[in-house]
Amino acid sequence: MDGSFDRAAFARDGFGIVRGAVPGSLLGMLRNAVQRVQDTVPSLPSHLRERLTFERDLPAGRRGGIAASEVGDAIFILGDPVAFDAVFWEVLRQPALISAAQAAIGVPEVMAHFMNVTIKHPHFGRSIGWHRDYPNGYAMPAGPCFVRVMLCLDGMSEAGGATTIIPGSHRLDDAAAADHRPSRGWQPAEGAAVKVCCEPGDMVLIHPKVLHGGGMNTSSSPRRNIVMQIGDAAMPLWSVPQQEAVAGHRLVAN
Repeated sequence: MDGSFDRAAFARDGFGIVRGAVPGSLLGMLRNAVQRVQDTVPSLPSHLRERLTFERDLPAGRRGGIAASEVGDAIFILGDPVAFDAVFWEVLRQPALISAAQAAIGVPEVMAHFMNVTIKHPHFGRSIGWHRDYPNGYAMPAGPCFVRVMLCLDGMSEAGGATTIIPGSHRLDDAAAADHRPSRGWQPAEGAAVKVCCEPGDMVLIHPKVLHGGGMNTSSSPRRNIVMQIGDAAMPLWSVPQQEAVAGHRLVAN
């Protein structure tokens, strides 16, 4: 494990990577927990099924036109994962996550806003358009006093639909950033975007105002990321999602 976080690079680029952020034993348990949910979809009780967003229910355009009938019960978003398995609480207790979030946000006390598992399945896992995480309509504090964190369960590769970031774009003012929207056909200049490739167990922190997106998973391997929003514990959420058990949970290392 490395676990180090470069605060200066995060401030400059709007993202940072923590290598080897979690022990291999925990990584294996998390992968197994995600797979158990996928394998047991038909038998899940309704209160758990309603936490899932299925690939078949989303537009085919972002999975290359592949029909809903071809993707079965594939899960795109596994929401509120602690409701499925308590092992996900362990992620919020990892020292590497806590120290990196504190450094990125610049505060000593941080809390969770939400957690999910975002899954790009082999060969059809959907692309994600260019966007900023602030502002959004889900688990939002009064200002951009938070960070998005992705714990990469399988790693991320270019073919696997790795998250792509435009370094420094968090410094754009809001009016300029509003023009960077896929509905207007915008694409970054050649060489302006960076694909964030990483190994299993690495953690990626993303500034709430950096522009980012990601391509389809055209590889033969899954790309599963535990996605968390971690914020300043002194800044309450304007609205607390009903199905987010982690919302408001203060991060304290084991």
